[in-house]
Amino acid sequence: MIKLKPLSYFKAVCEHGSISAASDVLFIAQPPLSKALHQLEDEWGVKLFDRSSRGMTPTEAGTYLYRRASDLLQMASEIDEEMQAFGEGDRGVVRIGTVSMGIPRVAAAMKRLKSEHPHLGFSLQQGDTGYLEELLDRRRIDVALVHLPLTTRDEDLAIQPLARACFRVMCLADSPLAHHRQVTLTQLVEWPLVVMRRKSGFGVYDNVMQFFLKAGLKPQILADASDVPMMKYLVEQGMGVGLLPMLEENHEVSTLLTLPVPELDAVADDLVLIYRSPHPCHTVLRTVIDAFVA
Repeated sequence: MIKLKPLSYFKAVCEHGSISAASDVLFIAQPPLSKALHQLEDEWGVKLFDRSSRGMTPTEAGTYLYRRASDLLQMASEIDEEMQAFGEGDRGVVRIGTVSMGIPRVAAAMKRLKSEHPHLGFSLQQGDTGYLEELLDRRRIDVALVHLPLTTRDEDLAIQPLARACFRVMCLADSPLAHHRQVTLTQLVEWPLVVMRRKSGFGVYDNVMQFFLKAGLKPQILADASDVPMMKYLVEQGMGVGLLPMLEENHEVSTLLTLPVPELDAVADDLVLIYRSPHPCHTVLRTVIDAFVA
C-alpha cells in the first residue's frame, strides 16, 4: 500500500533538486529522506532520479510519479479540509472556479455567504471552461461557473443554468461606433476584431465565425484571446474592437464603451454552475450551491 509520507519526501526532492535542499524545507535529516527514496525505487524496481554533481533530475518514471503523487497529496489535503469542514459546521474553505463573465456573480455570492457564515474562507480560480472542467474533475475546486457547451459530458456532473449572455462590442468612447445604439455584423467587418476564444474545444469563437460565414461576411480578425483583460488592453491601445458575450448586469468595462450586437445573441454562451453532488453532510457546500442558484 502506498504511504503518503515517502511520496511527500519524493515530491520535495523533485521540486528542490537535491536531498539537502529538500531536507532543509522539510526540516528532517538527510539520511531518512535518502532512505525513503531508495525504498520507493526498490519497491517498484524503477530508477526515479538521475543523480549527478549538479543535483537530482527525475527520470521518465520519476516524472510520471511526480504528477500522480502531486494529485494524490493534493487530494489527501482536500479530504482533510473537507472533514474539518464537516466537524466545524460553517467553517471551512470553499473552492470556486469561474470564467471572466462569472466574476461579478462570484463576488455577489461571496458577499452573501460571508455575511451568513463569517468563518467561511474562499479559494478562487479563473480560467476558461475546459480548464475549470479539468480542475473539477480532479477535485481541485468544488464548483465552477462556466460557459456552455462543456468540453466533455460527465453524467455525474450537475449543471444549473444561471444566466443568458448577450454579445457586446468593446470600443473606445471616441470611436465612430460610439454614435450607434447597437452594432450590426456589416458594421463589424469594417473593424479589426479581438474575439473571445477558448484555449481548447468548440466555443464562442467558432459560433461567431460560423455566423459571419452564414451571413456571407468575412470579419477582420486581429486576434483571438481567452483573457478579457488582454482584450481590453488591445482595445484601449486603439488596435481594434473587442467582441465577447457579457451578462446583462455587467456591461461596464472600465473606460471602454460597450454596445449590443443583437444579431449574435442567438449564439451567446449560457453561464452555468457545474458541480458534483455534495455529500449530504457537507452542508457548507450545499449552502454555496444554493447561493449561486438563488
